[in-house]
Amino acid sequence: MKNYDIIILGGGPGGYETALYAKEKGFDVALVEAKFLGGTCLNCGCIPTKTYNAIAKELFELKKSENFGISANFTFDFSKAKVKKDAVINELRNGISFLLNKAGIDVYNGFGKIINKETILVNEEELHAKYIIIATGSKNLDTIIKGSNFALDSTSLLDIDSVPETLAIIGGGVIGVEMATIFNQFGSTVTIFEGMDSILPNIDKELSRRLTSYLTRSGIKVNTKTKVLEIKEGSLVIDKNGNNEELAFDKILLSIGRIPNTSGIGLEEVGIETTRKGIVTNEYFQTNIPNVFAIGDVNGKIMLAHYADASGKKVIDYLTGANVKEYPCPSAIFSIPEIASVGLTEEELKANGTEYVVKKTMYRSNGKALAMDEIEGFIKTLVVNDKLVGCHIIGYDASTLIHEAVMLMNSGESVSVAKKYIYAHPTLSELFKNSL
Repeated sequence: MKNYDIIILGGGPGGYETALYAKEKGFDVALVEAKFLGGTCLNCGCIPTKTYNAIAKELFELKKSENFGISANFTFDFSKAKVKKDAVINELRNGISFLLNKAGIDVYNGFGKIINKETILVNEEELHAKYIIIATGSKNLDTIIKGSNFALDSTSLLDIDSVPETLAIIGGGVIGVEMATIFNQFGSTVTIFEGMDSILPNIDKELSRRLTSYLTRSGIKVNTKTKVLEIKEGSLVIDKNGNNEELAFDKILLSIGRIPNTSGIGLEEVGIETTRKGIVTNEYFQTNIPNVFAIGDVNGKIMLAHYADASGKKVIDYLTGANVKEYPCPSAIFSIPEIASVGLTEEELKANGTEYVVKKTMYRSNGKALAMDEIEGFIKTLVVNDKLVGCHIIGYDASTLIHEAVMLMNSGESVSVAKKYIYAHPTLSELFKNSL
């Protein structure tokens, strides 16, 4: 039996980044991964979709090039886009493997199962550790929709060999919206079906409404308050306002969310507490068994790769006795245009009865945005007692701009002082300053 200070179960962003950080802090670490290093994010989530998103954005820019006096005749070869996507994945996989090997971290390729609070079984070998960190991520949510086997999930959609002429997307969440904008630019006629009254129901409602308008203008059909009754081979049956209708599609994506990946890893046998939301943890991501921790999607708190990374480092800081603090976590949706948020929404402030100040700055008021012909969107800030408590952006490069808000919220600086900061002109960053 090999002995370690820490064994990490799962080699996604939470797992491998935590392993590297733990090694840096002097721990002897082993990492167990059943499939590929990088987890869902690298292999069938963040990275391949963002590679396709980058290609989709290039197509979007080419299509509007005449606004700059450029006549562009171009063709799109989806097979080369797929090669590019796979190359990016392979390069990053190799990079992670190199970093782990260089750091002297033992990596076990196999399915790991916790057999007691200090032991993991992998490939018929028992590994022992003082601490176990569970980072097994999430998986696609199962559905009771009849005929769901005829639909693709997001992983299989990323591996298709040709662009479908028509694409139905069941679910208007983050994955559904991102796939919709990607395949819309690739040439598909896309239709979204969402059961709730809006797409992206968990974000600021004003951004959701604005994005719906943009999607519709770009040719994407958005059907809210629509229930999918049955999926067939090449069609689906919907119920909209009490009326049933069967619609034909070349491909159907089932994208209704993800759930923590807790199956078969020994939680019940060892007595680790779970709910339907995931493994129950405290503020330090510690389970009811003190030497076992759970980070990332598997605890169901915030299902984002960068939060998994931050959570793992927080665990290591806790184990070393370092100062541990929770920071605001931003989110980004790589639609066209992008959406990004951090902190509270206006709906949450209203529900709490909190007095707040809201301010918006439109992209079309910014000189750099006008010069780039990126005038769609706005930045919305929410301020309570002279402190920024929320920021919501829809528009070009929102995923980058949101970090202006993140840094201000982390610093604890007042908005009245931040207004005096000097920003370079002309830049998109001035949008944030003008929203304070």
